[in-house]
Amino acid sequence: MKISLLSNVNVETIAKKLQDNEEDQIYHPSGYGLWLQELLNMDSKLYGFSPESIFIILDGEELIKDVPNLELKDIEAKFEEYYNYLHNIAVKNKDKFFIISNIDLPEVRLQPLKEARKEKKVEYLWYEKLIELNQLENIYIFDLKKIIEEIGRINFYSSKLWYLGGIKFSVKAENYIIQEINRFKKAIKGKKKKCIVLDLDNTLWGGVVGEEGIENIELSESKEGARYKDFQKKLKDMKEMGILLAIVSKNNEEDALEVFRKHPHMVLKEDDFVIKKINWNLKAENLKEISEDLNIGLDSLVFIDDNPIERESVKQALPEIIVPDFPGDTSNLKKFAETLYYDYFTVLKLTKEDKEKTMMYKQNAERSKTKKTSASFEEFLKNLEIKIYIWKAQEEDIARIAQLTQKTNQFNLTTKRYTEKDIRNFIESNNYEVYVASVKDKFGDNGKVSVLIVKKEGETAEIDTFLMSCRVMGNFIEDQIITFVEESLLKDQVRKINASYIKTKKNEPVKDLFERLGYNLIKNEGQNKYYQLDLSNLEKVKSKRKYFGELISQ
Repeated sequence: MKISLLSNVNVETIAKKLQDNEEDQIYHPSGYGLWLQELLNMDSKLYGFSPESIFIILDGEELIKDVPNLELKDIEAKFEEYYNYLHNIAVKNKDKFFIISNIDLPEVRLQPLKEARKEKKVEYLWYEKLIELNQLENIYIFDLKKIIEEIGRINFYSSKLWYLGGIKFSVKAENYIIQEINRFKKAIKGKKKKCIVLDLDNTLWGGVVGEEGIENIELSESKEGARYKDFQKKLKDMKEMGILLAIVSKNNEEDALEVFRKHPHMVLKEDDFVIKKINWNLKAENLKEISEDLNIGLDSLVFIDDNPIERESVKQALPEIIVPDFPGDTSNLKKFAETLYYDYFTVLKLTKEDKEKTMMYKQNAERSKTKKTSASFEEFLKNLEIKIYIWKAQEEDIARIAQLTQKTNQFNLTTKRYTEKDIRNFIESNNYEVYVASVKDKFGDNGKVSVLIVKKEGETAEIDTFLMSCRVMGNFIEDQIITFVEESLLKDQVRKINASYIKTKKNEPVKDLFERLGYNLIKNEGQNKYYQLDLSNLEKVKSKRKYFGELISQ
């Protein structure tokens, strides 16, 4: 990723540490306090570098000097000026992410205890402006103030470095800032896990319910039991953001479920979990089953268990799964949950599909049950009452499309990863068409689940990306989608379509897709395959495809 780091103080050492990551290219202007000049000058080296993300780390004292002697109205006017600059720059550069920090203002003047501190008001005035800027799709708030509050000003600022070398932040502060930048990077790239799998006894509550009974476990509003309740509250927050929760616990199922149903302080309910494996089987076996039942990779799971033996067993058997150390001091559970989110599940913003993810996966489980009881697969598909909605992508689809390209692996013919900037460029280009499809059936709405990106050159088109969420794989929905796109291209005077299958570790399920759809295999390169379809033969190949449900173009 190409990242620019701008600041009104010296952050040269932060830039150098970021540059150590070979995956990224970093631009940081030489000179002091040039952040605004770089942003305003469209011919600056900043824009020549063409960054994907621009981090603006601001020091409060440098942003507004001599706060005690200024009138608030003058400070507000200055902030309004900054706001206008930043707003206009972001609007002109929709393809870039702007991550702008809030500010901290230490007390700079001695004053009577009775006198109110103007610094607090100034901090909030800047934050209000950031909230206004945050309404733009490509602006985000970098919570520098949170870091300062967490480690304390005495640890964040370095008087010695400031007086010796003009460096405001301590080494510890710089490491925290880098950590936060890296979290933003992961979120921008869409690199996040999908599911937290939780043990129960001594994890969601204190004690062993099968031995101590529901009335004696630690779970309460205050004292020792509150640590587990606070942990559950954070997990509930994550669930509401589309992170799947599952259970793997060695327990008597009725004993465990009784806690969910009867304990007055349970924050998490049975319905918050997409799947529950409460039995005496090996936890590694249960985790593999969860991966298969949800149709997600083992590397999408994060397993939480208080027992170090169980954790080590899972690490040895299933190294793809993330298994964090459980806090030895359970008073740190709340912080542990926050760290889980920031390290493995941070999202830039929520899509409609994220908010409804648990429900969607449960609906998929109902489909699986119905499939098993149907007389035939064809009968099952007919009874699903499938409706496929397809349209050319719009601005409001960009976040979801980028998300799908980042995380879809099994039904993904080329597995190209794209950012929101990339998708927006495709949509705005005359040489590309971006199609997105959503799917509904009698069990519910799966949301936007498929993307097809086509590059056009004269009478030839190339399928750059064809992907589909694992939730709707196997129902021949792809036949309807690709037929619609082919017919649209034919109307646009396209005569031939090139396509490819690029082999990855996970897309084995679609290795023969284009053969089944009637495309001609042109060549093999290792395990990669390249195809072509002459659209004059479209009616012939259409007759061999499978069509279930109704396709509706929008």
